Amino acid sequence: VYSEGCMTIQVKNYKVLRGLMSVPFHPTLIALTMWITIRHSQTVFTSAYREGDKGVHGQNPCRGLDIRSKVFHDPRKIVNDINTHWLYDPGREQFRCAKLHDAGKGKHIHLQVHDKTRYLGGFCNKENKKDEK
Repeated sequence: VYSEGCMTIQVKNYKVLRGLMSVPFHPTLIALTMWITIRHSQTVFTSAYREGDKGVHGQNPCRGLDIRSKVFHDPRKIVNDINTHWLYDPGREQFRCAKLHDAGKGKHIHLQVHDKTRYLGGFCNKENKKDEK
């Protein structure tokens, strides 16, 4: 259940903003990003579409985003929460929609989706701490 409230969405710099506006984003990545922002109230985009990138950040539609981890008290909890509610690919369960890592420019939460990514259900917000089934 979504409840009206204040959410904060920020973008690290103009390069990331351009990446957010250059290509369409995979609908599942949009849904995942909205879910995170509604659920946790704050999102700072640190990387988006990157032209020439061979991974999910370079796909069109874009299938990868990075968000700042240090805005969260416990970023590992956020990653676990995402991976509890979202399945990257039923045929490749070793892959996750979220991971906390450092790719050389500081820790961040990497988000990725696949055409087979599925929302597993359950949602809570600050007003409703129980997941709905």
